[in-house]
Amino acid sequence: MICSIFIYVLGGFIYNMLRMLYLYLLLLSVHHIVNIVAIKFEEKPQNATINAGNDKPFICTVSDMLNNEQRFAWYKGNIQLTDGENVIEYNSGNERLSVSQLETSSGNIMSILKVDDAVSSDNGAYTCAILESSRIVLRSEPAYLIVHSLPGSQYPLCSVSKTIAVAGSTIILTCKSENVLPPVNLSWTENNNFISGRLEMRKKENEVINELMLLLKKEHNGIKFICNQVSDLMPNDHSYCSVGPLNVRYKPNVKIQHTSPVLPAIETVIFCQTFANPRVDSYRWTFNPQIKRRDYMLDSTGQVLTLLRPTLQQSGTNVTCTATNGVGKSSSSMQLLVALSEVSDGEYVTGETILDTQSQKQGRIRLSLDVVIIVVAGVIIVIVLVVLVPVYHYCLCRNGNITTVDSSGIKVTQPEVYYEAREGVILRHTIQDRSLPRVPTTEVYGHWRHSTASQVPNDLESHSYTYIDTEND
Repeated sequence: MICSIFIYVLGGFIYNMLRMLYLYLLLLSVHHIVNIVAIKFEEKPQNATINAGNDKPFICTVSDMLNNEQRFAWYKGNIQLTDGENVIEYNSGNERLSVSQLETSSGNIMSILKVDDAVSSDNGAYTCAILESSRIVLRSEPAYLIVHSLPGSQYPLCSVSKTIAVAGSTIILTCKSENVLPPVNLSWTENNNFISGRLEMRKKENEVINELMLLLKKEHNGIKFICNQVSDLMPNDHSYCSVGPLNVRYKPNVKIQHTSPVLPAIETVIFCQTFANPRVDSYRWTFNPQIKRRDYMLDSTGQVLTLLRPTLQQSGTNVTCTATNGVGKSSSSMQLLVALSEVSDGEYVTGETILDTQSQKQGRIRLSLDVVIIVVAGVIIVIVLVVLVPVYHYCLCRNGNITTVDSSGIKVTQPEVYYEAREGVILRHTIQDRSLPRVPTTEVYGHWRHSTASQVPNDLESHSYTYIDTEND
C-alpha cells in the first residue's frame, strides 16, 4: 500500500517537471523564431573585380537587431575572418583586413569589411552573417571577389628533364607560372618558332604548369628553348625563361667528297666528310674489289684517302668510308671512275684521247700567238718607217749653225757637230773628268771617246741626246 502511494506521487512529480521543461523549450523556440524573423538584410555584399594592389570594401546592413548578444561575422568560404568588430588574426593574410560597424540614420546597423592592397590569394566568396552566442542565425549569399594580377617577378620558371640526350629520345620541357586571374598564356618557342610536341597544361596548388614532351633531333643540338609568358593585363609585353643549349648526341653523318672521273696514274685525294656529336673516334676505308695497300695512303686521322696510282682496272671499285663515335657508326659509299672524262654530247673519252685533245688545243693556241706576234711586229715597223724616220730627219736637218754669246759678250758660232780633242780622253768604257748632262730617265752618263763626233741639240730642255760612238783605230 505504502509502495503504491510512493510510486503514484513520484510519477506525478516527474510528469509535472517534464511538462514545465516542454513549456520552457517551447517559449525559447518561439523567442528565437521571432528574433530570426525580425532580423533581415537591408544591404548585402556584392560581387567585385579589381586589380591587384587596390582596396575593396564589402558592406552588409541589417535591421531590427533585438539584443546585444547578436553580432556580425564575416566569412571567406567556410573560414571565419571577423567576430563583431575584431579581426581573427590567426588566419593568413588577415593583417590586410579591417572591419568597422556603425549605425545608419535610419537606425540600421552596418558592418564594413575592407580588404587592403588586394592580391590574387584574396580571390574567393565572402559572406556576411549574424551570430548569437556561437550560432549563425542569419547568413547572406556569397559575394565573389576577383583580383586581376600579374604573376610574381620570379615567374616564369623553366626546367628540362635532361640537357644531355641522344637523338631519337624524348625530353620534357617544363614551364611554371603563378595561378592568377586572368590566367597567363605559356608557350614554348625555338628560334621564334613554336615547337610542335605533346603539350599538357595543368594546375597545381597556386601554380599553372606547361609541360611539352619533345622528340629530339640532331638539329636540336646547341638550341635554346624559350618559354614565353603573356597576360591579358599587358598584351604588348611578355616575360620569358629559357633552357639549354641542349647537348644532343647523334651518330656520324658521312659524305665522301671526291672528283669523278680521275685520270690513271694521277694521284687522287678522297675526303671522308662527317658531322657528329661527339666527334668521330675512328675512320675505316673498305674497297670492293680490294685495292692493294701499297696503292693508297691514309693520313694520321684516317679521314683522307690518297690513291697513289689509279689504274683503269680499278674503275668501278666501290669505296666505302665508315665513321664511328660514342653513339654509333655510319657509312657512305662511292664508285670510283678512272680515266674517264666527260666531253660534249655526254660522251666519255680515255686519258690518251684527253692528252691528244689537249695537245691539239695547245697547238692551236701557239699558232694564234705566232700570228699575233707577226701582226704586232708589222705594225711597229710601219710606225717606225712612216712616223719616226721623217720626224728624226726633220729634227736633224732643220738647224744650221747656232749663234750664241760667250761670257765677254762676243757672238760665237756653235756647230751642231764638233770633235773633242784627244786630250781629256781616258781609258775605254770610263767616264771623263767632266760629265755630260745626265739622261733624264736613267742614271747613266755619256762616255766621250777619242775622235768621236757628237751631235749636240740646240734645246737642252728637249731631254734627248744622240750618241755616235766610233772608235779611232
